[in-house]
This record gives sequence, C-alpha cells and structure tokens, in this order.
Amino acid sequence: MTNAATYTKITQEEFKTSKLAKSINLASSALGTSVVAVTDDFFAPAEMMLNPEPAIFCPDKFVDTGSWMDGWESKRHNPTYDWCIVKLGFPGTFQGFDIDTSHFTGNQAPAGSVEGAYCPEGDVQAKDVKWVELLPKVVLPPDSHNIFELEKPTAVYTHLRLNNYPDGGIARFRAYGQVEPTFPKDINQVMDLVYVGHGGRSVQASNEFFAPGDFLVLPGRGTNMGDGWQTRRSRVEGHADFVILRLGARGHILQAEVDTSHFKGNFPREIKLEGCFTESNIPEEDATWFTLIEPTPTGPHGLFHFNTAHTDKVFTHAKISIIPDGGLKRLRLFGVREGGKLPSLPIVAPSTPKNLVTAEPLTAEAYKAFGQVIQSGHSDNFTSANQGTAEKYHQVAQVTNTFPKNNGKVHMCVFHCRPTNELPFTVKLLERHPYSSQAFIPMTDSKSRGYLVAVALNGKDDKPDMSTLKTFVASSTQGISYNAGVWHHPMVALEYPTDFAVVVHESGVPQDDCNEVEVPHVVVQVPGYHIF
Repeated sequence: MTNAATYTKITQEEFKTSKLAKSINLASSALGTSVVAVTDDFFAPAEMMLNPEPAIFCPDKFVDTGSWMDGWESKRHNPTYDWCIVKLGFPGTFQGFDIDTSHFTGNQAPAGSVEGAYCPEGDVQAKDVKWVELLPKVVLPPDSHNIFELEKPTAVYTHLRLNNYPDGGIARFRAYGQVEPTFPKDINQVMDLVYVGHGGRSVQASNEFFAPGDFLVLPGRGTNMGDGWQTRRSRVEGHADFVILRLGARGHILQAEVDTSHFKGNFPREIKLEGCFTESNIPEEDATWFTLIEPTPTGPHGLFHFNTAHTDKVFTHAKISIIPDGGLKRLRLFGVREGGKLPSLPIVAPSTPKNLVTAEPLTAEAYKAFGQVIQSGHSDNFTSANQGTAEKYHQVAQVTNTFPKNNGKVHMCVFHCRPTNELPFTVKLLERHPYSSQAFIPMTDSKSRGYLVAVALNGKDDKPDMSTLKTFVASSTQGISYNAGVWHHPMVALEYPTDFAVVVHESGVPQDDCNEVEVPHVVVQVPGYHIF
C-alpha cells in the first residue's frame, strides 16, 4: 500500500456545496456494483450497503440472527478486522467517501478505511494485485453520515475494499467520483452520449423531491417507479421541471429516447429537449440553449423516440424539461462524437434491438404464465407445524405427470450447475418437458446470489413462440417450477456454482422426456452480475 491522499471530514450540510454533491456514487448497486468477497456478514449481508436508497430502521423486525439491520453487519469479537471487496459497475476515479452508520447505534464499526485496486480481468484477490490506500483508518461515530472529501481525485480503479475495524455494522458505503468513460473505437459509431458508462451525468435539477435526476442515465430500464427521476406536483400555471445533463463526450445529438416505464399515472404531459455548448461544468445563466425537441406529448409506461433539430451543431450539455411535472425513467441521447461522420438521417435507435432484452427480477405475478415461484412468506395458505416452530406453506407449485399410460416416474435429483462465463448471456436454444412439470430449488452457500431463468410459451408450430420470451433473475431464496410443455433454457447459474434439488417425471424415452430446439439468438443483459 501507499500513503493515502489528504482528506477532510465534512458535514451533510457542507456536502451539498462540495465537489461530491454532483459526483456519482460509483459504489451503488444501481450501476451494477456488486460484492466480490467479504470476511463475514453474519448479521446483515454486505450487498445491502450498496443499496442506492437511504438506510431505514425497523425496530420491530427480527430475523434468525437477531434484529434486522439495513446494511452490512459482521459478528462480534474479531481479533483482526473485517473487510469487503466490491467490483465497480464502471471503473472510475474518486473524490471522497461516505461510510454511513445510520441506525447502527451500539453496533457500528468503530473505524474504517478504503483501498482501491485496478484489476479489469482476473482474480482481484490474487497476490500480485496491488491495493492502494485511498482513505486511511478513520473513526466512525454511530448513527451518522461519515463523509470524507479527498484533497485531489484518485487514479482509476475497478475495485474497492472497505475495511471494518474490528467488526460491526455499516449501513451504506458511498464512493463519490467520476466514471472513466469507455467509448467505441470507431468515432463514427452512433452511441448514447449521456449514458453514465460513457461519462454522462446530471449537474443540475429544478426538483428531485421523489427521486434524483442522476437516475436518468443509469443502465437498463429499472425495476419500478422508484429508480427514475420524479418531481413533486406543481399547481402553478406554466410550470416545468428540468434536469441538465453533461454529456460524456462533446457531440452531435441525433435522436432522443424518452422512457416512461412504470410511470403510468404520473408521466409528464409533454417533454422538451434543449442543448448548449459550454466549457463550464454547469452552464452559465446566460448560456445559449438551442431547442432540439419542441414541447411534445409523451404517454404512460413506454418508450418514445424523437428526432432532433440542429444535428449539425456540437453540444456539451442537454436540458430535458417535463411539463408541468411528473417523472421519467431514462433518457438516451443518441449521436456521434465531435469529429465523427454524421450518418444518414433519421437514424434507427440502437438502444433496444430486437435481439436484446434485460432480465427482470422474478415475481410470481410476472412468471405465472410459465409456472410457479417457490418461496415462503408469499401465500396465505399455510398452517402451523413442528409444534409451532414452523409455518407449512401449501400447494406452492404444481407437480404434474401427464405421460401416456402413466409411464412417467417421479425422479428427484440434484443438478450441480457451474456459472456461465458469458455476460451478457446469449439464449441459443430452449427445451421443454412435454408431459411433466419440473421444479428447481436452489441449495446455495452464502456466495450464490441468484440465477437466470429464460422461458417461452409454445407456438402454433409446436415450437417456442419467441414473442413470449421472458427472462428473469431469481434470487437464491426462490425456487421455480416450469409447467409441463413450457419452453425454457437449461439452468444458468450466475457468478458461483449452484446446486439445485430438482423434481421431474421421466419415462426413459428421450423424445417424451425432453425436447430441445435451436432458436434465434437473444442477448440477455443481467444487471448487477459479473464474470469472475
């Protein structure tokens, strides 16, 4: 390790006017940051401290290990110290950190430090990986934001290690900095100029009452209304809210994609898009703004594409206005970097090609056409069992055997699944069990977080109807059951080997037990997961 940079501890009030306020929290799980390794998280999983939402306190909520705490908490009496390594969704430089101990009042980590490593490939825990101290050991008072601003930005890192001395709880870990952009090699290639992975970010917003403008440039399309930008209601005639975004690279804006996913009753009546060129991080009050999209209606829960004016001009910033208020999930600004050749106009939006989908979190409602989700606590159909020490949930999944002449025999087995070495993942084939349901129930260790499920209904040609293809990320506490005849991809474990208990009926006749077909390739994005 080397000596860390000089730092200053600042208050929450000082944070609002500091360099950190409009930096990006690169440790947020919303950017795909995830836990690689942790020494101990007995009381509360380390992944929780990467949650972009503020920590909450539920004094009446208990789990098997004791009080439920919203953050990372390790066991007591560590003779050395605990640590947690996170892989950043995007490499970046750092200007400061918030080691937040909110709601940890007698069980917080007394002290902490932060190290960084640059390891774009391979095992970050290998002996030859160099770790650099970014923040030295600092005292962490209980139930407080502990914000430390560095004197100057760090080098670029792909991983961070948060050290917890000697043990205890940390509610949130925030690492404020800037993404190190990764651009296409071809300067003529159309790209999203405002995407966070390309260095785009919010620099000013009129109102962020429900959710910040930073969410507009995040990866994917999110999971609910909470991970988009949303303002309070306005009662003033002629009102409009806005977010000013700094482009990751100067360029020509050729088309905008406005995403109102999950905003079904609070989408904006109209949107307006403007662009300007300035050397300042935040445009000056007298900056010249060019209207790229005149006020135009949007709609609920959808994607809307708009060709822009002034495609010949180069811009550094964009201003998206919503009239009069409401919320947007994402904003994509497709264009070409300064110096690139403009394509024929209008362009075709590159964001959502037909063969690209994003896996969504598994829920019983979203999955019901294909089978059942197997998990406790999601049904009222239960009875007390084991002398009152357990709840028995009934009929959590169908177990069907429709083999002719009842030839199918129940077969309970274990699948040992090695993790995929391909992300995004490409679906190339599907299989089905025509006469039997099939249940997969994970038997995981503390490493496995989830697995990928891809399913489709049968078509009129007795092959998969690819228009019904759905992809899900199931957690390690969720099992699944495929209905008989439902097409599905063979099990895809993520990040770590995973064992599954499997229940299926088989006859020993291959064509009756399982059908397999090749399908047009579909690329599946799996937010928050990595290849190790």
